[in-house]
Order: sequence, then C-alpha cells, then structure tokens
Amino acid sequence: MEEIIEAALAGLSNSSKRKYRVVFSSFLSMTPLVEAKPIHVRIWASRRESHVKRKTLKQQLYMLSRLFRIAGREDLSEEARSLAKEIRSPAPPPKVDEDLIRTYGEIEKLIEGAKPIVRAAIMMLAETGMRVGELVSLKWDDLDLGNRRALVKGKGDKSRYVYFTERTERFLRELERRGSRVFPVSDRTVRRWVSQLLKTHPHAVRHAFAVWFLSSGGSPRVLQHILGHSNLRTTEIYLDISQSLVEREYRLIVERSSRSTF
Repeated sequence: MEEIIEAALAGLSNSSKRKYRVVFSSFLSMTPLVEAKPIHVRIWASRRESHVKRKTLKQQLYMLSRLFRIAGREDLSEEARSLAKEIRSPAPPPKVDEDLIRTYGEIEKLIEGAKPIVRAAIMMLAETGMRVGELVSLKWDDLDLGNRRALVKGKGDKSRYVYFTERTERFLRELERRGSRVFPVSDRTVRRWVSQLLKTHPHAVRHAFAVWFLSSGGSPRVLQHILGHSNLRTTEIYLDISQSLVEREYRLIVERSSRSTF
C-alpha cells in the first residue's frame, strides 16, 4: 500500500504531500482499499461534510481520485470525481448595504411623479421580491387584487404566490389594460426605470426586500417561498446580512442614546 501512496504523491511538493497523506490516511482508516466500494467514498465524504468546507471537501475528493487511479480502482476514482462535481461552492453573499436599505424605505417617495406603469412595476418588485423576468411575464389573470396577491411562474415553471400591500394594489388599479400582460414591456425597460429612479438594479431591490423582511423578524422559511428559492441555504445567505444591519442599527441608536443619557 505504501508503494501505491508514494506513486500517488510523486511530483508533488512536500507541503502538498503532507496534505494528501492526511486525506489518504483518513479514507484508508475507514476501509482497506482492496475492500472499498463506491459507496464507501460517499460515506467518507458525508462524514467529512461537518468538519470541512465544501470547497475543501471537493479538493480532497480529487486527491482521493488520484490515489484510486494509481491503485487501478477506476470505479472508486470515477465515484470520487463524480461526487466532487456535485459539490458546488456557495454563492457569494449579495451586496446589500445601508444605503440600499434606506432607498428601499423611501421607494414610494422616489417614484412620485412617475407614470402609473412605472410606479406599479417598481412597487411590485419592492413588495414581493419578484425577479424582473417574473414581473414582465405576469398576466392579469395571475392577479388577485381583492386578496392582494399574484401567482408567479418562477424558475423551472414552478408557481408560487407573492403578496403585496394596499399601495401596490392602488397602483395596479390605475393601470390601463393593454393585452394579457400586466407590464407589456421588456426586462431592459424595467431595469432602466429602476436605474433612473432608484439608482440601482432590480435584483438589488430583491436583495433589499429579503434583508428588510428578515430584519423585521420574518421567517427564512417564509422568505424562501416568497422568493422562490428551491434550497433554504440560498435564502439563509441573507441572514448574516440582516443580523449585521440590526446590530449596527442597535449600536448606532441605543449606544449613542445611552451616552447622551448618562
């Protein structure tokens, strides 16, 4: 076995050799290579998930693949590579700052004087967290103005309800119906409206809605449904941001107040 390990380490730097040896030893301590089956690769990986980052686990699976290939165990090597490809790095946290949150709170004021269709489109984005593509695809038949909700067709043709307030209902009722679509314009047109009036882009408004919802005490599970995320992990990336903003606001207001009081 040592000969196989040495062959797998050939050409690597001393630093890399130490890292590879740790990974090799970890797997071989679980099962001898001669008795290993593809399922053992997945068992090993599942045990490592709670100890290392996904990116690190992905790298370690490729390390194991090298060992398996040198040992002539192509079945194990293929399983390790396949599993590594399944592991995706988490998306970077959306960039949401206090300025954007303030803009979100002042949207109604910022869109005063705009055309009814512009006001309705921007408020719909702000109050529902809809994607711009979902907004321009929205049909009048999808709207339930009486209950202030809309049936949205999201990614993968999955449908969900989103909800809005009286002010958005008011803006929607002001619209003149032209065809089946509520907003018979292109994605680009909506992006231009948001850029001109809010100095940002529609997806940033979606981010701001998510952070505002969680900062106000909303449930991540409920937000997951509202945003149409298939995975709760995608929604939870907003938690750290919202908690950070809550703490910052607390320290800004409460600590400043305590200094002036005592």
